[in-house]
Amino acid sequence: MNIVGLDIGHSAVKVVASFNGNRTDFLFPSVVVKAFPISDEAESGRAARDMVRVGGQDWFTGETAAIQGGGDAISGLSDNWIESIQHDALFLSAVKRLETRGFKITSDTMIVLGLPAHLYAQQKDKLKVSCAQYVEAEYKVVPQPMGPYQAMMLGPDGLPVKDRSMENESWGVVEVGHFTTDFMLTKSGRWIEKASGSCAGMRVAVDALQRLMLADSINADHLECQEILRTRKFNNFGRVIDATQYVRHAARVLVDGVVDNAERLIAEHARRLNGVIVAGGGADFIIETLQERWPHAHIAKDPRMAVAEGFCRLGMGITHARKFQADTAAA
Repeated sequence: MNIVGLDIGHSAVKVVASFNGNRTDFLFPSVVVKAFPISDEAESGRAARDMVRVGGQDWFTGETAAIQGGGDAISGLSDNWIESIQHDALFLSAVKRLETRGFKITSDTMIVLGLPAHLYAQQKDKLKVSCAQYVEAEYKVVPQPMGPYQAMMLGPDGLPVKDRSMENESWGVVEVGHFTTDFMLTKSGRWIEKASGSCAGMRVAVDALQRLMLADSINADHLECQEILRTRKFNNFGRVIDATQYVRHAARVLVDGVVDNAERLIAEHARRLNGVIVAGGGADFIIETLQERWPHAHIAKDPRMAVAEGFCRLGMGITHARKFQADTAAA
């Protein structure tokens, strides 16, 4: 049973894999830049591990791209991202990093990927084709917020959690990613499409933070602002500056947009839900405001990895179901 849960986000690629009972999980920055010669031997060796070839061109990915690329790093903030060279490079980099950990993908591996809720219907087949041109495997594509839901309903082995019941429970999911925030509602284990959708994610807080800092003559690029939102501090000419006030004001733009859309999509169902799962890298920014409206909202365990974790568990659950069906048919 070889399963890969792969969340190719716009700020980081998150990977959770289970191969015959052996598990690994990791993440790396979603940064891509054209490769170039590096004279330092040690750094050149590290860069080679982060390098992939797409479209006849070598690309640095992840940590190397972020460190070496500087202002040339590609951000890829667009709805057609899955058709870009950057997305292909990040996918191949995830595969390469898995293989260096001893997890080699073969044709019997299932790779579970996600898409923003508002792009799922029109892009799910495109995403499968895009990845299959590079790596032969079985691909399953689901809406992005399905990950945190499955991470709660299924155990690490892919089997149902004993104190949860998909058939008898209803849940909302708010997954605050970098490019989009995605919403999902399930009733008795069934996805309610009309109560699902997307709005802007952490990128609006990044943009707001850039403007606030620039007003104080501090020029911070997109990648630095992402880091400032996570750490609430930055270096400024040898001094570590507390960025709490900047972050608080920047996050307000994100919170207002997420709450408005959550109210539109989920509010009429909220009282009857068993709870609302809040996940993604921006979960901490919105949980307090959501709990003021919906006290049964809670943050997923390890919210940044919850999507990839849930994808992996979902893939394992599917293989269990297939085995059960095969055994029943043979009996």
